[in-house]
Amino acid sequence: PLVTWHRLRPFQMCSMRLLIVELLRAWKAAGADEPIFLPGDLLRSPPPPLATRKEFHVYYSASNAGAAEVAESIGEASDGRLRSTDDPAQARSTCAFLLYLNSSTFAPGAQAEALGCEVREALEGGRPLVLVHERRDGDVGVATFDDIIAATPAALRDAGIYRPIATPLHGGPHAEVSLRLVLGQIDALCGPRRGGLLSDALNLTENLTGVDLDGDGRVGSERSASPQTVP
Repeated sequence: PLVTWHRLRPFQMCSMRLLIVELLRAWKAAGADEPIFLPGDLLRSPPPPLATRKEFHVYYSASNAGAAEVAESIGEASDGRLRSTDDPAQARSTCAFLLYLNSSTFAPGAQAEALGCEVREALEGGRPLVLVHERRDGDVGVATFDDIIAATPAALRDAGIYRPIATPLHGGPHAEVSLRLVLGQIDALCGPRRGGLLSDALNLTENLTGVDLDGDGRVGSERSASPQTVP
């Protein structure tokens, strides 16, 4: 079978594992059907914890066609830890704005205009973007990154929409690697982890003042609303 070799090292590790498996099977080696583990393979470790005080990990726009399906796939890869929403009222109670990039993302039309407004608001508000670039073979939305950039409104390009590095969303056996890379980005944006002096001090200050100082949708240790999850 054909094994694709991608540019980024995490995908190359996956390809190397696939090649070794096929060679062992061709040689009829003992243990050829046993799992293969390579040092440095991203998939050897469990999904990241995604620990955060925020109501949701990511927001995705209903105007971003295909983003809901991508968020669902990321949620499955996180073992159900990921909390995502497309409710604009909850957008600020998230760690990041998930933006799915394909040939139709910024195609001319009302939907792209609405999405552009949301992205511009996120950039102006300093909310981090997590970019996912469609690269699955056979997907109707596949487009080169240069084409996507060319279709992006100049105002968004100037505002730094592509300052974060986009993660390629590959298909087949490399899909799991793509989703794990996205989870790693989200995890890095989750903020304070498991308490600590700074987090405890912030909680205490919010409890005393009744003000949500970090914009996570909670005051102190109390939830302001029960999260809905996708999935």
